[in-house]
Amino acid sequence: MDSIFEDLNEGLRAALADANIETATAIQREAMPKIFEGKDVIALAPTGSGKTLAYALPILQGIDPDGGIQALVLCPTRELAMQIGAVFRSMLSRIEGVRTAVIYGGENFERQLYSLRKKPHIVVGTVGRVLDHLERKTMRIKNLRTLVLDEGDVMLKMGFIEDVRKIVAAIGKGRQNLLFSATMPSEIAALCREMMNDPVTVGVAAHEDKPDVRQYYVVVGDSRRVGCLLKLVKTKRYDRYIVFCNTRFRAERVHRALTASGVNAELLHGEMDQRDRTHAMARFRSGETPCLVGTDVAARGIDIPDLQAVFNLDPPGEADAYVHRIGRTARASRRGEAYTFVAPEQTVLIGDYARKTGTVPELLELDLSDCKTYTLPSDASDKHNVRTRAEASAAGERFFLNIGKKHVPDKATLAKLVSTVADIPLYKITDVKLRDTYSFVQVTQDVKHKVSAVGGFDLGGKKIGVQVADSGKEFSQKPDKKPPFRKRDDAKEGKRQQRGGAKGKKKR
Repeated sequence: MDSIFEDLNEGLRAALADANIETATAIQREAMPKIFEGKDVIALAPTGSGKTLAYALPILQGIDPDGGIQALVLCPTRELAMQIGAVFRSMLSRIEGVRTAVIYGGENFERQLYSLRKKPHIVVGTVGRVLDHLERKTMRIKNLRTLVLDEGDVMLKMGFIEDVRKIVAAIGKGRQNLLFSATMPSEIAALCREMMNDPVTVGVAAHEDKPDVRQYYVVVGDSRRVGCLLKLVKTKRYDRYIVFCNTRFRAERVHRALTASGVNAELLHGEMDQRDRTHAMARFRSGETPCLVGTDVAARGIDIPDLQAVFNLDPPGEADAYVHRIGRTARASRRGEAYTFVAPEQTVLIGDYARKTGTVPELLELDLSDCKTYTLPSDASDKHNVRTRAEASAAGERFFLNIGKKHVPDKATLAKLVSTVADIPLYKITDVKLRDTYSFVQVTQDVKHKVSAVGGFDLGGKKIGVQVADSGKEFSQKPDKKPPFRKRDDAKEGKRQQRGGAKGKKKR
């Protein structure tokens, strides 16, 4: 067993052995000594790196069986709260007299009140429900020693930070504060400065505890995404995977499409009642159902070691969300695969993901001509992608090409053509506008010098011409050198002028 576990009590060491945990992860080795010293700690590490045990073990080691509630763990979602509660219970399997309570919204209040009346030592809960109990004075925390914020970045994104501040104010001072998260937005850093006393920041290097996820992206239109998913699942023979959608409407439609195709799938999104969500997760965890279709609510609290793949049927607009999604696979030092489906104009997001993860996803080209098409609701969250593309546009270079729909069938084909001829990664082509006889292609600044290689390329007898577009004009406008238009018919023009003159006389 790892040396950092040797000072734990006998019950915790036995529980670790029962769970076949012998080696500490990097974040556990970094954070646990500081927590044992009683310091406030900010711990940053990738999803799936063992953050929960990094704070659960020190908390359990120091619990006084006669001390009442001594640790409070705040989480952004019900699923994460249940997952953390399960970790605590597994570590208490060889320890008697220490109790936990998990409280969250959507569950019977009286039932959770009963669990609090049993005098737990550790409470794990969602922000809203914990604040509710504190305001009703149904949870006594005068002996609290440790406050943990787990996934603080998600609390910020979901709008819980002000409620967290209320909880912190209600608790008072004189406790140890711990923050564990994959990312550190500036607003969370400000909160840490408010509530923490001389905190120590620990983290792991980019290569340590990094989930072993092989990342791919597929350029595919909306109507063929479900078909592409089915083809990959069949080809790779996946039997444990998650499909992410950006909205519940799309998740519901994808779930129906998969079910109609013979896939046994569960559905999970924030509008479902708690009983249905709990049952869906239970069936998926047990392996009874191989597929889970969900929104980002499913990106939290799912810790399934044998999950083989993650499919981003809709690309997330933010790189942080991408990290959390793909972190559902490759758990517990296993390998996993992640696939992201993008439209040609969304390929700019792949660059964002690459910068965030340190790994460039690999372009996967598939023959989808035999795939069935499915109509999906529009992705209302695409405004995030539009914003990201607009930001990329400001830093990119636009080029005018004298080929259009008469020469290439769609934007994806044009993007692949430029990528191949100019040797430019597809994700560095940030936008494509395709007109009948001409087009615009935008690339990132670092590869703009390569685009000239497309000039002179023979496309079915058509020599491609390339020029830099006028940066002072909108992307949808033509450059100074306008494409050829039809010749004017002088006879028709004369008739128009005559009609115009006649109308003018009548008015006078």
